[in-house]
Amino acid sequence: MAGAVAATVGAAAWLSQLDPGAVAGAFAGAVTFALTSKDTALLPRIIYALVSLVVGYAAVPDVAALSPIQSPFLAAFIVSALVIQVTITALDRIKTASVKSIWDALVSAFRKGN
Repeated sequence: MAGAVAATVGAAAWLSQLDPGAVAGAFAGAVTFALTSKDTALLPRIIYALVSLVVGYAAVPDVAALSPIQSPFLAAFIVSALVIQVTITALDRIKTASVKSIWDALVSAFRKGN
């Protein structure tokens, strides 16, 4: 099954003239995320993997421009493997944060900068 999916992703990348290294990296990162997120049900895990694949591929130019990572495969892999977990964590923190604590953190950061 995994081989068929990998072959399909590779063929789609080749036919659409996408960067094969970036596609392979994004796919590997998405699979890594999907296999390590054990407390998520199967359907959400599949959806997260697809989102991870797309975001991982799309982020390659930005990662290459803003970091020392120049390998499309490595950039896509890192972003794909991390993007969903980072997003979920950020959303959970936003849900539980109070406006006062956010304001206090911003004021504190501003005062340290001066």
